Amino acid sequence: MDRVKYKMIDVTYKIEHLTIQGANEEAMRIFYRDILVLHEQQVSFNEFSYSFVEGREPFLNIQFGGVKPETQRGGLYHYAVLLPDTASLAALIDRLLRVQYPMGAGDHDVSEAFYLNDPDGNGIELYHDRPAEGWKWDNGLVTMGTANVNVQELLNHKNDTWTGFPISTTIGHVHFVGDNVTTGDEFFLGLLGMELTATIEDSAHFYSHNHYHHHHAYNTWLGNKVEMRQNNEAGLINWRVIVNEDYFERLLSQNADYLTDNETLMITDPFNSQLIVRKTQA
Repeated sequence: MDRVKYKMIDVTYKIEHLTIQGANEEAMRIFYRDILVLHEQQVSFNEFSYSFVEGREPFLNIQFGGVKPETQRGGLYHYAVLLPDTASLAALIDRLLRVQYPMGAGDHDVSEAFYLNDPDGNGIELYHDRPAEGWKWDNGLVTMGTANVNVQELLNHKNDTWTGFPISTTIGHVHFVGDNVTTGDEFFLGLLGMELTATIEDSAHFYSHNHYHHHHAYNTWLGNKVEMRQNNEAGLINWRVIVNEDYFERLLSQNADYLTDNETLMITDPFNSQLIVRKTQA
């Protein structure tokens, strides 16, 4: 059956929600609620949701009761929170520095990014994009290097104390790790019809719609013997995207078994988690 053939044209593709299995309830709740200053709501006796802005739909649910794996697993490498401007990223990084939360950083030409792990070991990227007109493309691939971030210059853009995320904060991309980049290509290029936008030798591939630098990435940096997260272990359970109707129907045409209701597809991904695809409301 034909695969999706959009290839960098205008489609709706918005990553809107993640569900994670958690292990260390106390430390995780402190991190998300008190350190990042997300808005927490209890969903059930062992499940909590987190939104960027009070009263808005959550972008993250954590279901506690899992166990933290003894070794690094394949699956989620990190999810990336896209802040709308340099000033808001600077305010958040200033807060994390003040509480001495461990981080790394990278200037990737298209963006400035900071990397940290939550207490269960889930990777998180905090970043802002540089203006798209300044991104450099060559034969369909965008330049994304890794250089040191000038942290002091970034902090000079801070114009307020961190009190929480701006209303336009989103999930910018989700990055996975496994044992063979062909697995990522088959899923993101073949099934989801994305375009390859960057490579790091044969160890990492980046994918997107709409000429974005990347909505997803797949790397093999844990080696070719890495095992996927087990169902009882902490990590990503599912991730949800919103798409336009035509794109939805093209995915459905590849396998009718994906359909759970008229507006939702459930697709098993190669990372021992589930991709939930929802159709935009007309």
